[in-house]
Amino acid sequence: MAQVFNFNEYQMKRSSEKKLHDDRLVVAVYRSVVFYVHMYIDEDYENPSEHLTTDTDLRRLYKGDRGKFMETMEALRKHWDLIAEEDDFTHRKEFEHLSTIGHLCSYIEKKVKAL
Repeated sequence: MAQVFNFNEYQMKRSSEKKLHDDRLVVAVYRSVVFYVHMYIDEDYENPSEHLTTDTDLRRLYKGDRGKFMETMEALRKHWDLIAEEDDFTHRKEFEHLSTIGHLCSYIEKKVKAL
């Protein structure tokens, strides 16, 4: 006899597995961004994860230093095996496009999902 499968149940299970995977990606991206941002900024403090939230302003954090920000971006690209795209920051307006750590996380997450 043939088995009858409930397609809706299968689809719901599959979507819940996908959501679980996406949540893990979000956390992994956030942790990598905080790690590399902390590595390239000048400020020293004991526990960076308490101070670097998704609302932290990148221009203030880097004190407007584009070079250090671009070093962080290069480290994140290497970490996630992303291809550098010249059109991302052509007009030196990276702090306008990626104003907070949350924006940077969203940018990296979008690039990783596009792989």
